[in-house]
Amino acid sequence: MRRRAVLVLGAGVAALAAGCGTDGPPLQGDISLVVPGSAGNLCDGFARELKAFIEGRKWARRVDIRSRQSDGGSGTPSVARFVAAGRRGDLMVADPALIAVAAMDRARPFAVGASPLARLAGQWEVLVTSPDSRFRTFDDFAAALLRDPSGPKVAGGAPGGADHLLYGLTAQGLGVDLRLLHYTSFGDCPQAVAAMLDGRASIGFGGHGEVARHIRAGRLRPLAVSSPERLAGVDAPTLVESGVRLVYANWFGLLGPGTLRDRERDALLDLCRAVDGSPSWRRACARNGWTPMCLAGDDFRQWLTNEAGRTKQVLGDLGLM
Repeated sequence: MRRRAVLVLGAGVAALAAGCGTDGPPLQGDISLVVPGSAGNLCDGFARELKAFIEGRKWARRVDIRSRQSDGGSGTPSVARFVAAGRRGDLMVADPALIAVAAMDRARPFAVGASPLARLAGQWEVLVTSPDSRFRTFDDFAAALLRDPSGPKVAGGAPGGADHLLYGLTAQGLGVDLRLLHYTSFGDCPQAVAAMLDGRASIGFGGHGEVARHIRAGRLRPLAVSSPERLAGVDAPTLVESGVRLVYANWFGLLGPGTLRDRERDALLDLCRAVDGSPSWRRACARNGWTPMCLAGDDFRQWLTNEAGRTKQVLGDLGLM
């Protein structure tokens, strides 16, 4: 089966997993973590873990969290307001879904106005199916997709989110027409798992931290992982090993408002580097099924600009733009 050339989403494998730690940062005042989505989503979980971590070390006077319900909006409108009028203590949590929303709304909040600070962590994705699925290996799934791109019913998160983008990139790597794919979005991982188990979906993409317990319990069977190396406790090859030369992570990062002064931005960069450099933060990441993926400052800005371009192209191929 012929597979296409290397597709690496981001600055490369080394940059996805590299650390950027330093010693303790200057004390911050009040910090507000702005989550452009509903309470309880993955970004909200990341924000709560980061809040507890920073407050526990007294690296800021106070940290609170604002979701879109209290922020008065979601997606690109929230980012636009944040860029234009965000307070200097406001930090927006960014992820692939936020980039996708901005791209679909024809906005450019990541290249214009905002102050990209750092990508801090992320989770690798796993392609999973039910234990009695006809897809025994990734090659079985790939062959079915090549025969009929609309045949496999694939479950995942929100349209344009990390799961959907990874499916598009995987199909792209196989040479499949992305406009023909059959993808169904679900509100959360348990709903997608239920769809696979009752036959509404034949396969699904999900974050390692979300599907690992279902794999351990035997409710799901993994076919491939999106990480550069195999994941402990997941008996499945990487996409690279499977012939789709793709590495992809559902990442979490922080954006500062456009009103930041240079010294304020530098202090926040020190905070991000100190978080990444802490063994306790790495243990917190492991507990949540995340991997530290620190990329800070101008390197993160450039990576984010490139990522937005890739996202826009894939969304267009998927027919979402």
